[in-house]
Amino acid sequence: MSETNKRHWVLRAHVMDRAGALTSIASAFSNEGISIDTVVGHGIEEQAGVDGSVVLTFWCDERERAVMVRKVRRLSKVTGLEEHPYESQRLRKSAMIMATRRLAPRDVAGDESFLTCELVHKGPGGWTYFLAGSPSELDPVLHRLEADGVVVDIVYSLLGL
Repeated sequence: MSETNKRHWVLRAHVMDRAGALTSIASAFSNEGISIDTVVGHGIEEQAGVDGSVVLTFWCDERERAVMVRKVRRLSKVTGLEEHPYESQRLRKSAMIMATRRLAPRDVAGDESFLTCELVHKGPGGWTYFLAGSPSELDPVLHRLEADGVVVDIVYSLLGL
C-alpha cells in the first residue's frame, strides 16, 4: 500500500478498569502489522472499577482503519470506542513545554487561530508553558518551536471530545 493512501487516525477506547486492557489493544494492532504512533491512558486510581480511556494515534489506509475499529471494538475489556481523523476539529491536544525563553503571542499563533498558552512556571531551567488547541493547529507550532531550539522538553496528551 502506498504511503500516500495512509492517514493519521485517533481511537479513544473506553476500557474496564482491569489489567490487560492496554495490552489487548496493542496486541490487536501488532497482529495487523500496524504501528501505534502515540498512546495515552487516563483513569482514576482512587475509584477502582471506574472505566478509563486509552487514546492512541496511528497511520493506516481506510481498509486497515475499518479492520482495527472492528477488532478493538470486539475486545472484552473495551466498553466503547470513538474514532476520529487526526485533523478533526473535535480533538484537542495539550502540551506542557519547557522553553528556553519567554514566548510571545506570535510564537503560538496557528494558521487560523491563537492557541491557549499559559505560563505555568518560570525557574532557573527556563519557562514552563501549557499549550492547547486542535492537533492540526498545535503540531505545526510545536514543530516550529522545536526547530528554532526554543523547546527543551515536551509532554503532551490527545483527547477526543
